[in-house]
Amino acid sequence: MKTIYFNIQSKGGAGKSMLTYFQALKHEDDGTSCFVDLDSSTKTSTRQLKFLHEQQRLFEIDIYDNLKKIEREKLFEVLDLLGSTSFEEIFIDFGAPESEQLPSLFNIDFTIDEFKEFEASLDLKFVFNVIIAGGPAYVPCFEYLKTIVQLAGGYFETWCYINEHTFAGHADLIEEITQFSKLTKGNLKVKGFGNIQTDRSSGQAIIRYITQGKGLRAFETFTSRTIMKRELAKL
Repeated sequence: MKTIYFNIQSKGGAGKSMLTYFQALKHEDDGTSCFVDLDSSTKTSTRQLKFLHEQQRLFEIDIYDNLKKIEREKLFEVLDLLGSTSFEEIFIDFGAPESEQLPSLFNIDFTIDEFKEFEASLDLKFVFNVIIAGGPAYVPCFEYLKTIVQLAGGYFETWCYINEHTFAGHADLIEEITQFSKLTKGNLKVKGFGNIQTDRSSGQAIIRYITQGKGLRAFETFTSRTIMKRELAKL
């Protein structure tokens, strides 16, 4: 079934665009997938996914109104339009402001049941990928995760993607997420990504390739290629 993935987190800098980059690398040669930058503030994915430009598989879309609020009907129109394309897998990088407003879509304008009905009417599958970082970002990230699980759990497939590099030395926090996942009785699944050691030359090279918007073929050293292959295998 055609699937739309929502990469979301209301806390900026948690790793939404990095996860989207890894997903794009994994599907670099897969013409049945496309990527959408819905982040109106930083447009990070637009820069980092330059290697998809020539393939016309990267789209930049703004769903804000003139008051910098999500235009609800426009979001539905965008999802409808994406569903009508020939792409089978569609990955959307929501910005932090867009992610922050997403829960209110179900609390104010529409019920979760109506959003499920909308998904069925388009013959699509919606998947929520909530990215979570450690350090000072952990608490707001975790609170947002719990909000999404409460709203979407049982209605839509939901994943927690742990930005592993940011959890260095805090295995207890990862365990907390794991235990929370178990309490959802299958409504939340957990994966890790982003174990990049930025204090090493290989990690610095990887970050440089990412910021330059390079595809996998640009990873020149054996170490950087091996690390990226490990990362892509996690997804």
